[in-house]
Amino acid sequence: MSGQPTATATATATAAVTGVGILTPLGDNLALVAEALAAGRSAVAPLATPVPCAAARFADFDATRYANVRGMRIYNRTTRLGICATRLALADAGLIDAGLPPEQLGVVMAGSFGHLDTLIEYDRSLVTNGPSRTNPALMPLAIPSAPGAVIALSFSAKACSITLAEGGASSLDGLGLGARLVRDGRAAAVVVVAAFGLFDELVLSLSRQGQLAPADGFRIFDERSQGMALGEAAVAFVLESPAHATARGRQPLAFVAGQASTFAAGTDGMETSLARACRQALAQAATEPADLGLVASGANGLPSTDGAEARALLAVLGAAAQKPAITAVKSALGETIDASGLLAAACALATMGGSPAPPIAGLERPALPGLRYLTRPEPVGGGPALVTATSQTGACSALVLARNAHAS
Repeated sequence: MSGQPTATATATATAAVTGVGILTPLGDNLALVAEALAAGRSAVAPLATPVPCAAARFADFDATRYANVRGMRIYNRTTRLGICATRLALADAGLIDAGLPPEQLGVVMAGSFGHLDTLIEYDRSLVTNGPSRTNPALMPLAIPSAPGAVIALSFSAKACSITLAEGGASSLDGLGLGARLVRDGRAAAVVVVAAFGLFDELVLSLSRQGQLAPADGFRIFDERSQGMALGEAAVAFVLESPAHATARGRQPLAFVAGQASTFAAGTDGMETSLARACRQALAQAATEPADLGLVASGANGLPSTDGAEARALLAVLGAAAQKPAITAVKSALGETIDASGLLAAACALATMGGSPAPPIAGLERPALPGLRYLTRPEPVGGGPALVTATSQTGACSALVLARNAHAS
């Protein structure tokens, strides 16, 4: 299934997060990544080809270190990353060889671009080599739902295999959908997974649109920002009903207390739509702005979207604008598109678990003051966290993570 997010919030019952798998250039488990972010480390560096820009890439990603899946050789980078993050998340949740029936495990994949480099390779081969010399196995892997279907097949997940293609908002919407699936008994456990691997054609396209910053011009929420930097990452969350987690003796890491999706028909409406999503998610979670400990922002360095994000947060937080700490994980890991919402949620999860909230790398001169932007690591306690995400097509998503269960 793919398409645009719903125009209004959908009631989301509390779902327990029982496992997290994460792969970034800064580390391959949540504790390592949280430590690196809190220390102010950034994976964003100059990229020379196909055009000079800033980007965060894996130096030596080897999928066989994490998962042994038949057919891995032919899968593209995004699919391999997603398989590995899923394997890590299931292991973290204690669901590897746990006897969970395949009909009780589902997969929700955030994947707008995960198939695109395979599609380009397939089409290019048809044109240059002809049909008889083109690998036919590429054709089914070139459809948008292929990465998610491959991940579901790799782990015998038969409850569902759903792909959301909403750009940067995909994975937060995926968490909301996954929560509803476990609430409704469609699956005992749902893996929400997102991955993004760089490929030249997308880099060239965004560069020609003037969206990519040079290495010295990438900043978030800063008045000197010149654009975004792409980044590679994969993240997976395992969701279960609290009752199912308790029955098998698992202590939830956190709970999806609220999630909402809205849509802006144009860039002028992004601020209003994102603010509406945040308010609806907070209402579902029975959380007041003053209760928040952290806001994990989806800002990415594009001045127009960063400005809309900041204005939306100011409107939502109101008199509590200086209370929650504001961080933006993309400042250190780049714009990972489909994976970005889950990355921000993982950052929030680590912070709620006791890790210091990470600073916004490179932020020195906020373009829009009034928020408590973090410029140094800071413990923020275990209060609820608001996570935001948007896409350039107008999708807006907001999520509330909480340490305690809440029935909505």
